[in-house]
Amino acid sequence: MKVRAGKWLRTAVSSSANRAARRMSPAGGARSAPSSWPGAARTAYRFGVVYAGLYCLTSPQVYLALRGGGMGRLQEAADAWAKLWEIRPVRNWMSAQVLGRELGDRFDGGDDPHTWAGQLCWLAGAAAVTPVWSVLDRHRTDYATLDRWVRLAVRFCLAGQMFSYGAAKAVPLQFQLPPSKLVEPLGDLSPMGLLWAQTGSSKPYQILLGCAEIVGGILLVVPRTATLGAVVSAAEMAQVLLLNMTFDVPVKNHSFHLLLLSLLLLGPQSPRLAEALLSARPVSAAAPTELFRSRRANRIATALQVGAGFWLLGAQLRNDWSFWRNHAGGREKPELYGIWDVTGFIADGEQHAPVTTDDRRWRRVVVDSADGVAIQQMDDSLVPCRATIDMNARSIALTRMMDPKWQVTFAFERLAEDRLILEGDADGCRLRLHLRRRDLSTFPLVSRGFHWVQDNSYLR
Repeated sequence: MKVRAGKWLRTAVSSSANRAARRMSPAGGARSAPSSWPGAARTAYRFGVVYAGLYCLTSPQVYLALRGGGMGRLQEAADAWAKLWEIRPVRNWMSAQVLGRELGDRFDGGDDPHTWAGQLCWLAGAAAVTPVWSVLDRHRTDYATLDRWVRLAVRFCLAGQMFSYGAAKAVPLQFQLPPSKLVEPLGDLSPMGLLWAQTGSSKPYQILLGCAEIVGGILLVVPRTATLGAVVSAAEMAQVLLLNMTFDVPVKNHSFHLLLLSLLLLGPQSPRLAEALLSARPVSAAAPTELFRSRRANRIATALQVGAGFWLLGAQLRNDWSFWRNHAGGREKPELYGIWDVTGFIADGEQHAPVTTDDRRWRRVVVDSADGVAIQQMDDSLVPCRATIDMNARSIALTRMMDPKWQVTFAFERLAEDRLILEGDADGCRLRLHLRRRDLSTFPLVSRGFHWVQDNSYLR
């Protein structure tokens, strides 16, 4: 009996010791004693938190993504966010004092003067707040607890951007190839226009780019896969920043900050990643990242994070899909959609021959959408116009985007499916144009498609 009691006591003590060890180990979720951070590290951390917080709080792209808005509502978000934070006066003052120029009211979130004035504001703000924070918090030796919550916020700010830009490509919405791009000379395209046309010419490529960004966002919102999500996001943002820099896309500032956020998340894991990739040694265990001490609370927090992430993704996809169907490539094409060659141009009864030196004659009329028409001159330059096409009244009202005072209304006569006559007053004379619609399949960029086997003679 005593032998059995002694054996039971040893077993109970051993089990208790094992449970205590599991509770104290990182896998058990217990917090190890925090190590003291060097003073320089604490100061750098304070500056980084303040700067990143100011940037994320005042960025309309971040705000729009976290509220589940689509890319088509960026200007609305920029106006609402600027009004909420009243940051325009601050930007305007900084721009006037440092950049020496006044800013307008419009802010599109690109690389315009508003953005760079804002950068000066956030750098100055972080530089001013950091010393005050350092003095008030001089006795604190580490920010391990705060860092967990900061990283949670950074993960969601970054994931929202990955969802936002990924959904805009997966729908697809961001890149388009309107008919006017098919007749615009390659040399007249801006570097950004060339990139947009190249990506917009292949919907599968654009959709796969978007899916890769969405995967990065999904991995970020799941705590266990957040590091992998940061790796994917960093790779994606590095590629986006490279394209923005080399094709002069005016989102360089924002893509650079998204790359910084990705690297910020990867910073603490960089020794483990280097160990896994560059050595054959077993990888050390990750430091605990749970928000709470309770396992149940951490499970609830994980479920809430995953649920919030998928809600953001669903909202982005829903809004972008709606915008694509109603305002972009998914809406029904107008009856006059396509490229119309001007076969006859009569001004005040005088026929104009198709010579490239005639600056009055039109070469083509391109109907890109129900509200977008481009006029191509004889020198191949394109004049974009807002359009109102009324099929019942048989009229087309045009307004030049670069010159809103230029407004023309043409009456049209549909002779056949591919034949049209326009008549109206423009540029001080009476115009009568004979148009013939070109079959879009005559453009190899539209009709070529995909081939497993092809002749080398087509490599051009």
